[in-house]
Amino acid sequence: MDSGSKTPPQPITNGGSVEHGETQHDLSQVLQALEAIYDPHSSNETRKHASAYLENARRLPEAPAHGFNLALNKAQPPPLRHYGLSMLEYSIKYGWEDYTIEQGEALRHYVIQLAQNISEEDPVYLRNKVAQLWTEIAKRTWGAEWRDMDEQLVQLWGTSLHHQAVVLYILETLSEEIFNREDVTAGLRGNDLGRACVEIFLSAAVLKWHLPTRDKGPNYRCGEEGWLKRLCDLLDWCLSNDYEKDERIRTCAIKILNTLRAAMTWVIPKAITATDCIEHVCKALAVPVVSLQQASVEVLHAIYSRPHLQDDEFVDLVCPMFTPGSVSLLREVYRWTLADMNIHDLNEQKYTLCKKLSELSSNLGNFIEQKPQLIPEGSDLPGMFNLLFDMLRNPSLVVSIPILHSWTKLLRSRIVRDSDTVTQLIGGLLETCCSRLIRYEALPEDTDDPTMLFLNEDVDTVPERHAFLGNYRRYCVDVVEVIVRRTPVEAIHHILGQAENLFQTLYTDQPPFQAHNFAKYSTPVLRVDAQITVIDAALKGYLKWLSTHGSDPQKDEHDRSTMQDSFERWCSKVLHTKFEDPEIAKKIIQLMVAFSTKALPDRAGFALSLLEYILGAALPDNPNLPQYSDAVKDLERTCSVEVQKLAMAFPDQFMAVYNDLERKINNVLSTQTTDDRQRMAFSAFLLIIVHRSTTLDRATQEARMREMLITVKEAWQNEDFTKSLASFQSFCDMLAMGRLPDFFSAHNFQGVQDWSSQPLDNEGQVMQASILERSQQLPLRLTKTLLAASTEKLRDGSQEFETACVLWAEAIPTILPNLLQLVSHAQAFNNLDNWSHLPEELQQVVKRVLTDRFWQAGISTESRDDFFARVSGSKSTYEGFASTVRGTVRQIRETCYFILYALTRFRDFFYGIPDLPVPLSQALFGNAHALSAHHLSVLLSVSTQLIEGCPANLRAHFLPPMISGLFGELDRKITLEWDAINRQISESGDNENLSDEMKTESILRQLTYSAVSLVSALLDYQQHPDSPRNAQSRGEQSLWKFIIETPQVLEHILMFCKNTIRVRDTRCVALVVRVLRSTLVRFQEKSPIRDFYCIDILQAAITSLHEPYFVDVQKDLAGLIAAIIHLDEDIPRSIIMSLPGMPDKAYRVDRKLAVLRGANQSERMQRSIVLDLLSSVRGVSIHEQGKIERAKPKKKTAMQEQYMSVDEQPTIVRGTSPGLSGVADMFS
Repeated sequence: MDSGSKTPPQPITNGGSVEHGETQHDLSQVLQALEAIYDPHSSNETRKHASAYLENARRLPEAPAHGFNLALNKAQPPPLRHYGLSMLEYSIKYGWEDYTIEQGEALRHYVIQLAQNISEEDPVYLRNKVAQLWTEIAKRTWGAEWRDMDEQLVQLWGTSLHHQAVVLYILETLSEEIFNREDVTAGLRGNDLGRACVEIFLSAAVLKWHLPTRDKGPNYRCGEEGWLKRLCDLLDWCLSNDYEKDERIRTCAIKILNTLRAAMTWVIPKAITATDCIEHVCKALAVPVVSLQQASVEVLHAIYSRPHLQDDEFVDLVCPMFTPGSVSLLREVYRWTLADMNIHDLNEQKYTLCKKLSELSSNLGNFIEQKPQLIPEGSDLPGMFNLLFDMLRNPSLVVSIPILHSWTKLLRSRIVRDSDTVTQLIGGLLETCCSRLIRYEALPEDTDDPTMLFLNEDVDTVPERHAFLGNYRRYCVDVVEVIVRRTPVEAIHHILGQAENLFQTLYTDQPPFQAHNFAKYSTPVLRVDAQITVIDAALKGYLKWLSTHGSDPQKDEHDRSTMQDSFERWCSKVLHTKFEDPEIAKKIIQLMVAFSTKALPDRAGFALSLLEYILGAALPDNPNLPQYSDAVKDLERTCSVEVQKLAMAFPDQFMAVYNDLERKINNVLSTQTTDDRQRMAFSAFLLIIVHRSTTLDRATQEARMREMLITVKEAWQNEDFTKSLASFQSFCDMLAMGRLPDFFSAHNFQGVQDWSSQPLDNEGQVMQASILERSQQLPLRLTKTLLAASTEKLRDGSQEFETACVLWAEAIPTILPNLLQLVSHAQAFNNLDNWSHLPEELQQVVKRVLTDRFWQAGISTESRDDFFARVSGSKSTYEGFASTVRGTVRQIRETCYFILYALTRFRDFFYGIPDLPVPLSQALFGNAHALSAHHLSVLLSVSTQLIEGCPANLRAHFLPPMISGLFGELDRKITLEWDAINRQISESGDNENLSDEMKTESILRQLTYSAVSLVSALLDYQQHPDSPRNAQSRGEQSLWKFIIETPQVLEHILMFCKNTIRVRDTRCVALVVRVLRSTLVRFQEKSPIRDFYCIDILQAAITSLHEPYFVDVQKDLAGLIAAIIHLDEDIPRSIIMSLPGMPDKAYRVDRKLAVLRGANQSERMQRSIVLDLLSSVRGVSIHEQGKIERAKPKKKTAMQEQYMSVDEQPTIVRGTSPGLSGVADMFS
């Protein structure tokens, strides 16, 4: 056939015109250009010209014919032949729509002829490229003009092993791109391609059984057997031949398995069963070749990752894996992988196989939990359970965690749990989970613990390691909890016995505790922490058992009483044990209070004994040992918090001895060097007893509480305090900071580089102490403490809550005026405009003083403990003074936030105050732009509470100034900060220290995501009806509806959303796009909001769509663009037509838009149309842009990613994005 007679024209893409006079002599120039590019001695200029020449050559009208001739000519060097294939690829991808059917057919014949003419001598990359071109044409024409493709594949299949490899590549790629990936081209013809794929993969018999009424459409298949059968037959042939020594056969077998894996996600289970596919794959798994075993496990994993199997499918697909032979095979392969599992000499291939086998076994375990009753007699479930138990104990936590996750599910199944085998394994499961609750991340870096060494091998970053270990601990706790819930008496006896033994032998192998050797994560602390975590889990399991017991009331009540006696005896023993390590003492006290309030709620005698123990638990302080001293103070704070929990649980019992308690507390306060925080905490303890006691009559109760709260009101009404808030300067004077600029200048802060090494003189230390003392005189901490005591753990509507409302309603009007002034000044302190009168060098000093030191997991170069030790050790330096200044102001600001949040509990008493919203908005947001991203996150958090807590009947009064003020500042701040980050990244050099830059970016990502999450909460009308936010407003107008119907509120939110589409954080963009899509359906009628969607939001979405950074959210962006196009006939079209290169393609644009707006288009089809429509901007397909820029994927499976998932961490991307002129500025 004379294929060359049908040379296609030049593809009409990318705009550029080319001289067409070049003919045959161009081939030599192409070769020279390729040689210039690959020659290491070529200059950059030479390479640039060579690349431009090759790029232009691909656009020649005769490029397909040139490319075909180059690729077919085996005399040409492989790089030149590969370039010929790329010429064909360019024509197929960018010119296909402009070809006639005949021209398309000519291109197809080129590719078929190339596939027929490949030989074993051709490099693999050439053969794969030919197969890729085949799939590109198939995606465009198979099932339409190209109906005999299957026949041509079968002909190739019978030619040779390397022809079979081409067919395998084609079948695998089609499976992946039609069913498993969001391929744009395949998506445009998804239904036709899917139907054709099903037809050629399944046998005629299975197809007839599955679709007996299938339409008698065109026949695409060749033969009766189908490709699944052919693949299994060829796999059998490979395994029957010399696969160990013949690499060609071994490679063919692996490719077959890869193709099967791609198909297993979508072929019907009946087809898998009919071809004995599982049996063939298990045969491959049994051969001692790791690469074949890995590929086999991948196929099985694809089969057993399928959700929602029907009962008959479960029996046919899953149950064969529980036969004695299959279980034995899995065990043998697992044992084989263990033979080389020495962390110091690791066989990487076998270790990877072990991890994959674990994931497969986990899926099989989950199937047992789902439908144990369907598993037939004769199955080796005991063997399977023992295998899962052995895998759980693997020294690698990455191997262990999928199995651990499965056990959390298996133990919830009564059939599984009550089986003899699992009953025998319970002790071992409990022991394993208890031993692995140690905080591995706190072990020293030079540890030789194999588990930690494996973890370092598997998990690259600190945040991922923390997330992974957090998940592992959570599953261990879950197993302990479930075991205790099912067998409470035996399990708790075992766990408490372990703990008692630990506490008695804590220092057996090492010297006793000495304060000068204190370490926050010493070995005894870690052992106690792990044991207490086990006991906490057991306590949860006991409480769940308690909430459901009653099937045998007499026995259950006896067991409950027995266990409570056991708890009390055990706790009393612990209280007689002296713990001198403050970190351990703190954990023990927290545990004892948990027992008292949760497990022993009617044992008031023990609660009183525990209270006495806590009040006497103080340890001697030693200020010369900073870390130990901080731990002692932390213990004291913990004690004051824990006694409040006891007071909430036993108010009547404590009321009976109230006078004695008051004397005891006064005695404690007089004998200890207690700070104001403790003093106030004990006041709150007494308030809780009075407030929650049911033995006092209400009048007496209110009178005593009112007396306690008088000090709060008087403090806020103090005339001198009010005067000190009259101006920013008087605020600074009040805090002894009025002379700060003079102090900085006199002590030459501007001339000192390293503030942490410059000691403070006596004057500085006096001033530092004065600042702290003045701040403690403010009524903030007292108000915060008593507010928390008045509201914590109280249900709205309860008598105690109503009492609190009445009493605080009297105080709120007194508190608010000065509180708003205080928060306003505390935020203004960070506004450099308030320091602009100072000389430039002192302004820089103030800016530095206001810059926080902070530690970030996975980014900071020092450990968390080293960071805190460094901060603690610099208290008496210039840096310590600066920390006191900014810390004092921050503390004031955040305590004000807490008080405002606490006042929202009183609902109408707070929200209904006339004229509150505007002053509150001004106080909170007037200087918010001056706060750092971290501090703004705290303000955002309290603002969220203020907004969401507003009663429905007061929204119109309260919310407009609050939401407008908040989102105005968020939009301003986040946009400016991202611009600064992007500018900093583009300007920074490759060798710069990026730690500070990454920390800043990480905090900004967190702020942005919190803001977007608030948008989602405010505008999400699909919330679960039982969510707390909806529970408040049942029968009332929904919050989202109020916002949508209030334009002055909605416009600020939408402006923020529009700008967020452009921030370089894919998680935030994905969420904001989802919210915008769910909201736009409300604006079908012509309105300014609809126009904003059709112009501003559409432009932002298109701009992000064409930046390589956003490759992972292209699906989401394309879906939003498609939804906007449906909104309006004209505006989106005019926006698209304004893009570079689009005016010449009006017919194509209109045709695509018409198809997009057509009825019954799936979301995937709509996305594909949008991506295809916009792919020609600058002539580079969107997905290609992504592939150029996308980082190499980590070698983690989806399951491993699940267990290591963390909030998206900052990635510093250098300024390497291609210049998208005409795209980035296309709307300017």
